[in-house]
Amino acid sequence: MTFSKEKLRKHECELCEKKFSSKTDLIKHTRIHTNERPFSCNICGQAFRQSGSLKNHIACKHFSTLQYSEIFICSYCGKSFPIKERLKLHLRTHTGQKPYSCKLCPKTFARGGQLVQHQRTHDGSKPYICRLCDTSFTTSANLRSHMKRHLEIRDFICDVCGKRFFRRDALRKHLNCYHANLKAYNCNICKKELKGHLPQHMRTHAKDKPHGCAHCGARFAQRSQLTVHQRVHSGEKPYRCQVCWKAFAHSTALKLHCRCHTGEKPFNCILCNNSFSQLPHLKKHMLCVHKSSKPYVCINCKSFHKTKKELEIHLHDCNPKVPAGDENLIDTIEKIGSAMPIGKMRFLLAILLKKISSADRLKELGFNKRLIDEVLIDSIRLSGRKPCEDCGLSSAEKLKLNVQILLEWTVPKCYMERFKLEQRSTEELLEELTS
Repeated sequence: MTFSKEKLRKHECELCEKKFSSKTDLIKHTRIHTNERPFSCNICGQAFRQSGSLKNHIACKHFSTLQYSEIFICSYCGKSFPIKERLKLHLRTHTGQKPYSCKLCPKTFARGGQLVQHQRTHDGSKPYICRLCDTSFTTSANLRSHMKRHLEIRDFICDVCGKRFFRRDALRKHLNCYHANLKAYNCNICKKELKGHLPQHMRTHAKDKPHGCAHCGARFAQRSQLTVHQRVHSGEKPYRCQVCWKAFAHSTALKLHCRCHTGEKPFNCILCNNSFSQLPHLKKHMLCVHKSSKPYVCINCKSFHKTKKELEIHLHDCNPKVPAGDENLIDTIEKIGSAMPIGKMRFLLAILLKKISSADRLKELGFNKRLIDEVLIDSIRLSGRKPCEDCGLSSAEKLKLNVQILLEWTVPKCYMERFKLEQRSTEELLEELTS
């Protein structure tokens, strides 16, 4: 049945060479290239290429305006559809029905289009060819996604930080990794928890380095490592510090540099109370001073551990209650309320102080030489105001209260009153002033 359907596809698109069984289907497809959208919503004005898309939009966005007779409802989950055919396809997710079978292998599919795509894995055909670089693809969707890279179309935007992406899955991964800090992957060899790229990480254990530099022959396990290395040859430095505008080739180098401005030293030795801005510095300290190659130390029993994961497992067994206020080697991100990590607030504060203070005043306060929390406290004190130094509060709570004092003092009264009426948080106001 499927092969006979392929023979009936006489109508070919002049732009991408895709074939269709009827002229009507070809006309609908052509709108993808012309971006013609003849079907408009009478309620909000949004336009669509196909009438089915308009019906679906109305069902999702303007559900209350539809008559019950116009809606097709799934008897399993209650989900509604404006078109009966879409309900029919959806029902297969509940029934498990897969009526389309591959003649070359036992696989079955719920949709005919899925079978057509699958058959290409057997014959190796890639009918969709990029006219700019001749790369070929098995599906038109993959070709469209590829074309976005040529045209620099990044239409998936993060609503938290504004970063743009070519693909929806890349945006989803960004939200999980960078904003939710989700580490969903575990390495069975070194026990590391990873935000992604597990196959690439496994190459470091196998010593597999498939990515080579064309300039010097250096090889790398991950493509991203090669990209960063190539900046040594090109001189490109795309990461810039917002405090001093110094540029860096790697985002990690920028992150470490920013600690010069915030004064943060998040890696603490609980044996002698020394603190370090970088983990390698703590490891060297543990090896030279305390004669241990295991930098992670249990605060309860003083036992040594090689990795952060080992320490976390040990702490659960040793004492499930880690003393409050300890910012030790578990490397927990202390949050300001529920919105902002303390490290981010410290960096934004550094940007703001650099903007509003003279170079002489910053030098007097010890800016770039000590923790920004202490710089802020002295700045408030020099203005004749009383800073918050309540020992009963966490570092994050004290910092937030002192930032509020700074903003009340530096932001003009008329603007501050407006921000309060808008119920803007301290974090939102700080981000706006430093953007």
